[in-house]
Amino acid sequence: MVGSSDKKGSSGSNPPELSIDTEGDVELKVIPPLLTGSNFLEIPIASIKDKSYLPPTQLDKKAGKASGYFPDFSVWEMALPVMIVEAKAPDVTPEVGYREAALYAHHLNKQYKTGLNPCRFILACNGIRLLAGFWDADPEIDVLVRDLVIGSEATQRLREYCAKPSLAAYAAECRTKIRPAQPVKPYNLAGGAALLASKKAFNTFAAELTPLLRRYFTSTSQNSDKDIYERGYVGSDDVTTYDRILESLLKDRISSRRGSLNQDLHPSRSSEPKLTTAIKEFKSGAVGAGQLQLITGGVGSGKSLFARRYKELLQPEDQRRWTHWAYIDFNSAPASLQNAEDWVCRQFVESFQVENPDFDPYSAESLPRIFSRELQKQRGIYDELKKISDVDAQRQRVSDLQAWQNDPQKIAFGICEHFAGQRQEVIVVVMDNVDRLDLQNQLDAFQLSLWFLGRSQAFVILQMRDETFERFKDQPPLDTFRSGIVFHINPPRFLDVVKRRLELCLDYLSQNADEKLDYALSSGARIVYPRTMLGEFLKGIYLELFERKHNVSRILQGIAGRDVRRALDMFVSILNSGHLREEAITSHAVGAREIAIPEHTILKILMRTEYRFFSEASGFVSNVFHIGEEWAQANNFLVSDILFWLSENRKKRGTIGLEGYFAIDHLADVMQLRGYLREDVSRACSWLLQHQLVDADHMNRSLVKSGDSVKVSASGFIHLRILCERIEYLYSVLSVTPILDQRVAARISDYISRENQHDRLNAAQKVQCVEEFLKYLKYQHSQLRSAYPQFGGEQTGADFVIAQMEGTISHFRNPEARLPRQPNFLDD
Repeated sequence: MVGSSDKKGSSGSNPPELSIDTEGDVELKVIPPLLTGSNFLEIPIASIKDKSYLPPTQLDKKAGKASGYFPDFSVWEMALPVMIVEAKAPDVTPEVGYREAALYAHHLNKQYKTGLNPCRFILACNGIRLLAGFWDADPEIDVLVRDLVIGSEATQRLREYCAKPSLAAYAAECRTKIRPAQPVKPYNLAGGAALLASKKAFNTFAAELTPLLRRYFTSTSQNSDKDIYERGYVGSDDVTTYDRILESLLKDRISSRRGSLNQDLHPSRSSEPKLTTAIKEFKSGAVGAGQLQLITGGVGSGKSLFARRYKELLQPEDQRRWTHWAYIDFNSAPASLQNAEDWVCRQFVESFQVENPDFDPYSAESLPRIFSRELQKQRGIYDELKKISDVDAQRQRVSDLQAWQNDPQKIAFGICEHFAGQRQEVIVVVMDNVDRLDLQNQLDAFQLSLWFLGRSQAFVILQMRDETFERFKDQPPLDTFRSGIVFHINPPRFLDVVKRRLELCLDYLSQNADEKLDYALSSGARIVYPRTMLGEFLKGIYLELFERKHNVSRILQGIAGRDVRRALDMFVSILNSGHLREEAITSHAVGAREIAIPEHTILKILMRTEYRFFSEASGFVSNVFHIGEEWAQANNFLVSDILFWLSENRKKRGTIGLEGYFAIDHLADVMQLRGYLREDVSRACSWLLQHQLVDADHMNRSLVKSGDSVKVSASGFIHLRILCERIEYLYSVLSVTPILDQRVAARISDYISRENQHDRLNAAQKVQCVEEFLKYLKYQHSQLRSAYPQFGGEQTGADFVIAQMEGTISHFRNPEARLPRQPNFLDD
């Protein structure tokens, strides 16, 4: 029985004899096994919340509580509080606890709409007796705790009354009263999938730039392009700073917790002394047989390009004579790095041959040097064979060399032995793009690096995400590196990289483009122009995007985050886009005016790229009003509520000790109070992760589980803070926004059909469409507020996006009006 009996465990069997003297004893020893035991009420632990979860409330004095009362436990199903549990000391009658629980249930039910009353079940116990019933009636069950044994009539009756299946069934019944209709996406009423798949032709003016853009902006071989690592690299001397808010999201906020063993690299135009010193000390023998050098930084921060630039340009001339480099690219690694030793060795040999073209490991001259140690071990056998036949001895020697050559590990470590052992020179091995792996593979790559340096006596440079190292540096396997110096690279800003790449393009154009070029207008007319106009076009685009005093630069940098590769892809999309009309470029160029691209055009390009309409796969921007098809509860506010909460808490140390990272379980607890299902919160976070609006502690972009942690990304912040007050964004996302009112969906689809027919809508028409959506959101908000009393509020994503939209529409209607400036909660 619960509270006495046969010394068995509590998860499905009778708990041991317990000493029950206080209310705390009842809370800890009686109620938890009763609620969670598989042979008792079998309620999942995640569904049970303690007294800190619900806010206190004032109850009447007859209950013995004047104010500040909150229940000991509440049980939640489908984001609804379905049961209140109250514990009392053995010297207090359970009727007192039952009355308090009933009053609190009444208080909760009053906050929901009439007739809903989700908090139905009451349970009170003083360790001796247990009472159970409904919130608006006297107890229906009154049993002694000692009678609650497995299989007893009392236990069976209690299970039938309020075990997990009964609570879930009642929660499902309640949800049928508040469940909205199935959502409709407006594009399905305006042309369907064919509409979303339709594309715009690329901007023909930029066609001449395509080879240059591919080479300097999107090539997969940029790191080995001499022009880029020589002239396109942004060194520490050239890095500029972000504005205050982007700085807090994009700059490395882990660095403030680094100790003296963590050092920032500062590559200048001609040197990087810290890495040079590390390699020279390794050469002197002061460090030991092999050395691992970590270089940390975010994905796309330039670690790979730095490693190439250092090897080709920054290492001193005397060092160049005795270093031999190899790059192992983990972009081509197997899915799992468990047992990947042979793959690492094959990659090393292939790269070593490329990076050191004067040395052919497979030549007749090189093989005996590589395998000199093995040949020495076999000398006795060869001598014996010679006594029989010189030919047999030579044949055996060749056969052995061939076998060793075909063994990835033998040839890899034979090369290392030849250069590091026999010639006393340094082999530098760069474990490249490890930072792009998920968390487990990053840790496995660390293990592989330790294994390789232990066998090779090499100086191994391992690239790793800063979050990975800071989180796991005191745990295996990273704790083996606890005393090593970690180098860190801060990523350059988007605009600094673009500016440098544009300089390369302009230099190339001045020397290689034809004197006269031409392109076609949509009317069919062809425009002939001098090659200098291409340069003016590129410079004009850059100035418009990054030098003008507007938010386009913040939007671009925020969406790109710290990933320079993504940033360059965005810039190329803008240059190539068919939404950038040739006629506008021509009119500016012919009139010798600067190119001016409105912000709404840039947004349209980022959202649609080569497509005519926005979809979830059309560009670099996502829809914060998204509803997943697999979500059990459909409403348009969950994504914005999660982003807002993470944005507000971005500077706080989270669940795993890193700034801004909070566990999915913690988020689910917060959102459950607002009426969101825990499962939907987890699914929404996975969607946010896949769309790069949040980052996860496990470092991949697939999905998150309950124990994982996430933080808002710079892109997620920009979506909520800036994009939600832009008419172009609000209008464009409506094509694929699930709408729960079919009449509203039909009205929005009319605007989309109009744009499809005429190829564009004017600003006033877009505002009208957004107003339809805003009215719908406000109605949905009021419905959710009546169904879930803690839904919405001043500092929630739901209220924030509505306020952003209202302000935008008001400004459009009356741009001259000076509205009272309200503080924006996300600008702290």
